[in-house]
Amino acid sequence: MAKQKLIPMYRYTPRTGSRIISSITGAAEKNEKHTPGAVEKILSEIREKGARAVIEYTKKFDGVSLKPSTMRLSADLLEHRAKKTPRDLKKAVKEAAQRIKAFHLPQKPRGYSLQTAEGVLCQKIRPLSRVGVYVPGGRAAYPSTVLMNVIPARIAGVKDVVAVTPPQRELHPAIAYALKLMKVTEVYQIGGAQAVGALAYGTRTIAPVEKIVGPGNRYVAQAKRCVYGTVDIDSIAGPSEVMILADQSADASWVALDLLAQAEHGSGDEIAVCVTESDRFAKKLRRCIADEIERSPRACLPGESAGGTLSIVVTGSRKESLEVINRCAPEHLQIMTVNPQHDLKGIVNASAVFLGRFTPAALGDYFIGTNHVLPTGGAARYASPLGVESFVKRISVAGASRKGLKQAAPHVSTFARAEGLVYHALSVERRALSLEKIV
Repeated sequence: MAKQKLIPMYRYTPRTGSRIISSITGAAEKNEKHTPGAVEKILSEIREKGARAVIEYTKKFDGVSLKPSTMRLSADLLEHRAKKTPRDLKKAVKEAAQRIKAFHLPQKPRGYSLQTAEGVLCQKIRPLSRVGVYVPGGRAAYPSTVLMNVIPARIAGVKDVVAVTPPQRELHPAIAYALKLMKVTEVYQIGGAQAVGALAYGTRTIAPVEKIVGPGNRYVAQAKRCVYGTVDIDSIAGPSEVMILADQSADASWVALDLLAQAEHGSGDEIAVCVTESDRFAKKLRRCIADEIERSPRACLPGESAGGTLSIVVTGSRKESLEVINRCAPEHLQIMTVNPQHDLKGIVNASAVFLGRFTPAALGDYFIGTNHVLPTGGAARYASPLGVESFVKRISVAGASRKGLKQAAPHVSTFARAEGLVYHALSVERRALSLEKIV
């Protein structure tokens, strides 16, 4: 019973709805302690001192002494570490890579050409030239992050992919293997805000990139926010989120595991919420979660580390349940109901949706092919998962004929003079006038 008290249960009504949603979505924001001043100081020093500042901050934060010559991991070291990957893990990485590639290949955008009265309009698609991928370090290794970020970049045609990862006593073999599989040979053992700054501004050792992708801690997220504009970024990734829409047909013990799978990321800011219309199911689920926490094999019990964001919301109708979900716009949404396809029709805001009892979000995190780099913090209201289109740019091309210029000139002149832009008007008027003088 004591463990159950760690799991808040809310009763949603039109009157209490806003307060409940704020309680759910605001927990991570309240707990998160961004340090924009400290991050801006780091970035400023990287701009001024380059590699020297990167080395100083790596020593300060990671306790590792680097030189410009040792910042980059050698091909021999990557090869050596990759060989230590267990055979079954190699197989899993390769199989996942094939599925991720198959899912992303159809996303490749194509240009087009359009004949108009003025001439020809075209859209050209060009890949970014150089992209930086941040691969988190710390207490876990994330070869899946390498696959999810690099595969769509390669499909898009990005020539140079450079990876940064916090320095470790030894690079995790699975990370090395995934980098080798993706043919990423430019890898630097730097992390944190200093790595983001090095990628954005460049140093004598590291050439600047055009876009930075990949998850990281709050300092990495803050640094990405600061360098946006100098380079593009994928998103400001926040703590992991899952919402599960479940009815009495769902297995409460499975739902409990899926909620704890998000809570175990361990920052304490994760959001893991089940939305249901059934009081009976909610109470059963609460007991299942408490039981799982009680026998958790982890040293830090995920329920206790969830900071109150592991919760259950009981609504009065499916309409209210869908309203809660759409207002929260979760990163991951699992629909575990009698008819998940039907309920999907009511979903407007979610980054990635997993249908039915046999499709936990963990499948998408690793293997089935959908990308796990997803908008968080309600950004699913306007943003999309990382994909091939994230690594290309569109170029508009126009070519007007003599006749087209003559037809368009009066309209352009009218617009321009109405807006007080006289030289815009003159640039077409004089051209059109010259056409009348040319025999």
